[in-house]
Amino acid sequence: MNQLEKEPLTNSSRTPNEEHQPVVLQPVQPKLAGSTPTKRFRFVKPNRSQLNMLAVLTLLGIAIAFWFLAPRDWITPNNDGLTTANNGSVRDGSNQTTGEPITPFKDAQQERAREAAETVFDEFVQYQDEIERNQYGTEEHSERESAIHERANKADLLFADRRFDEAISEYEQALQEIKQLLVDINTEFDHWVEQGTEALQDRDFETSLDAWSRAQAIKPLDQDVQTKLARVQLLPKVNELIRESDRAKMREDWVQALEHLNEVSKLDPLTLGIADRRAEILERITSQDLNDALTAGHEQLTGNNFDTAEQIFEEILVDYPDNTAAQTGLQQVRRARLAQKIEALRVEGLEKENELDMRGALKIYDEALALDNSLQFATEGRERVFEIISVVNDMNNTLLDPHALSADEAYDEAKEILETAQNHRGHSEEYDKLLESFADLVSYAGTQLPVVLISDEKTDVTLTTRHRIGSFQRHELTLRPGRYTLHGSRDGWVDIRKEFIVQQDMDPVSIVCEEQI
Repeated sequence: MNQLEKEPLTNSSRTPNEEHQPVVLQPVQPKLAGSTPTKRFRFVKPNRSQLNMLAVLTLLGIAIAFWFLAPRDWITPNNDGLTTANNGSVRDGSNQTTGEPITPFKDAQQERAREAAETVFDEFVQYQDEIERNQYGTEEHSERESAIHERANKADLLFADRRFDEAISEYEQALQEIKQLLVDINTEFDHWVEQGTEALQDRDFETSLDAWSRAQAIKPLDQDVQTKLARVQLLPKVNELIRESDRAKMREDWVQALEHLNEVSKLDPLTLGIADRRAEILERITSQDLNDALTAGHEQLTGNNFDTAEQIFEEILVDYPDNTAAQTGLQQVRRARLAQKIEALRVEGLEKENELDMRGALKIYDEALALDNSLQFATEGRERVFEIISVVNDMNNTLLDPHALSADEAYDEAKEILETAQNHRGHSEEYDKLLESFADLVSYAGTQLPVVLISDEKTDVTLTTRHRIGSFQRHELTLRPGRYTLHGSRDGWVDIRKEFIVQQDMDPVSIVCEEQI
């Protein structure tokens, strides 16, 4: 028995019998366990070993109680302050449910809203990709784009929170803003391109450099802008060469003036006005002998003496290889020779057409186009030949079987053929003869001729190309000329089919079932 059990309690309420009974202390739970003692005891001062043991047990009890009773989020970190409720919904740190029950109808509505939001978002991304892929815009445009992205990010958060209608509104606003941004970028870009082009044509270095640099800042990947900037960088040298050429002209140093212009052409062949300046200098350079030679060459060209003219111009170019007058004369000789050949082909092609030798005409036109595929007469000739070949074949085929025009479709087609064929009236004598015969046939096929049908009043008659007539003894009607078929039927008798040709002054047509089954 320990010291506490041996030491008696001093309590005036105890009875004499109780004074001799030992007192046993009940263990007291730590305060963190949540219980309190049911009896109060008189304090008895423990010795040092008991105090040490009591301290160890107390610390151990506090640790065990903390482990079992403390909230879990004190021990295990809770990401973003969210926990999961029993029903699977997400709760924040204050145990408030952030989700809400989803019913099938509401879920379908949200799905449609989600799809609508994604559609708007996809279109927004297309414009965003265009701007970013091409690196459009200046710093000012980038600031506007950043503001637009902030709106889109806001829409993303709403979308992630399943607030699709609000997300759609934000996406649509962002879409309109990015569309307008692209319009503004293009408008500003076009403005600087226009100004830069005009300044470059005027060889205004400062203005053109500023304009094209601004255009490049807006669209840095634009190849045309980079090309124009490269030309702008050449402007100081180009302008200096032109000034040197003008100074040489004042000194009447025509050769030097021309060389400066040639250097300009090598630097920037697109510089305006160089051809005119060169022509002026060449005119000064050209001597009287050169003028006489050029005159002689053109005289030979006018007389269609192409070989002689070509020789004169080539001799001039031996002494003056850059002489544009001789070069032009030589080109004119070659063009004139080609034009003469082409004209001969044109005449020959028409002759073949007049003879209705369409294959021959087509061959000639193809030969002309091989020389120059832009020849209008040859292109039109081929089209005309194919159309005439087609319409001549159609007219001939119809004339071979004129009775087929009794059918409405064949008759309508014949009228269309006639209309096309008349577009080429006067093409040739042979063609006009064929056209006249075909026109007479179409006109005759459109007339109505009287027809008399005879039967036995027992046979049921049908005109296959029109309608049922019925039974009769004599039936009169009018039909267009051509081939028709009558069909007769009678119960117990073999059906009969009879083909006949409607023409002027024709005899009555009999249709009777004559053979019993």
